[in-house]
Amino acid sequence: MSLQRPRGTRDLFGEELVSVRHVMRTMEELFKRYGYKEVETPAFEHLEVFTKKSGANVVKQLYSFKDKSGRELALRPELTAPVVRLYTQQLRSAPKPVKLCYFGSCFRYEEPQAQRWRQFLQSGVEIIGSTRPEADAEVVALADNVIRELGLKDYELRVGHIRLLREVLAHAGVKGDAQDPVLRAIDSREEERIRDEFKRAGVGGKDEKMIRTLISLRGGVVIIEKAEELLKGLPRAASALKSLREVIAHLNPLGVENFVVDLGIARGLEYYTDFVFEIYVGGVQVAGGGRYDDLIELLGGDPTPAVGVGFGVDRIARVLLSRGMIVPQDRLDCMVIPADEKVLEECLKIAAELRGAGLSIDVDLMGRKLGKALAYADALKVRRVVVVGAKDLTRGQVAFRNMVTGEQELVARGEIVKRLKSVT
Repeated sequence: MSLQRPRGTRDLFGEELVSVRHVMRTMEELFKRYGYKEVETPAFEHLEVFTKKSGANVVKQLYSFKDKSGRELALRPELTAPVVRLYTQQLRSAPKPVKLCYFGSCFRYEEPQAQRWRQFLQSGVEIIGSTRPEADAEVVALADNVIRELGLKDYELRVGHIRLLREVLAHAGVKGDAQDPVLRAIDSREEERIRDEFKRAGVGGKDEKMIRTLISLRGGVVIIEKAEELLKGLPRAASALKSLREVIAHLNPLGVENFVVDLGIARGLEYYTDFVFEIYVGGVQVAGGGRYDDLIELLGGDPTPAVGVGFGVDRIARVLLSRGMIVPQDRLDCMVIPADEKVLEECLKIAAELRGAGLSIDVDLMGRKLGKALAYADALKVRRVVVVGAKDLTRGQVAFRNMVTGEQELVARGEIVKRLKSVT
């Protein structure tokens, strides 16, 4: 029986891999444009990095294990916590704000389903050290810029404030860690799950009605006014709404024109503390982030504010692929083919020279007859071929063949680079 790949994983090749790399290149360029410095963290961390905030229950969703010395480790399920760990160990004295970006594979032991895998590729940015609303707004603007730069237009950017939800839950008597399962239920948007968690937390009557009304508010900035009216008499909730207004005020100057205020955004990770946002394309979430001012202290650093966003690279790549928006795979500039074995060494020399000149070159490595070698080049959609023949070489020439038109001409051996660069 042939070996199969592990459940929940994928092999990437062809157009799908081209799409992934295209997304990563676009992001990398934009991250640099915004002034972020790239970092890379280990694929596995001490288990405590991921359980400090989420608790022991999160272990069932992780690939956790003990190494040969008995240390408890885990493959990273996301990248913000590892980047924060890096910051606390090596960058805490760097000038603020510290602006970091990253790419890397993540691993979660979840039930595989559409657009969700046990190994997936994540990218993102973090701004560490700034409490100001323009920092939150910049992260949103960058995420919005990434989606637009990739050519996606029918996306929805949703902004909200998780502290608002926490304050309302606290008013209803649900405090501290007891809020987390309720917030996860709200994040799922599943009515049965929300009802069960409200019941388990003892939320009912007027409090339940108020919370349900709040999480249903979606629309323009006028939604904030409706929330202010709904939550009159709750000063802490009013403070959260004021914070949300301040972030929104900076979005338009940064080029963010379209967004939806969604006061039901709860995010799936417990470390978010204030402003949060998500981006959806065709009903699929492709990015999400927000402010997490407590995480750095929780992982051993000094109290430090931070805000960031993570992107689902695989999901975005799949969207581009499904819509036929993939950049064509890079084609060879030329293939060098020997007319017979006698000139093979010269073909290899020519290929090396062309590559040294910055051209993308392949050479027949199968010892095929000329006709079959040309057929192979045609199958690879190579547009131009240099055919090296013994007789032509004695005259200092090679045959230059256009595979699209079938036209062929003799070119001086020393002019191949110039000839190829004039037509590529």
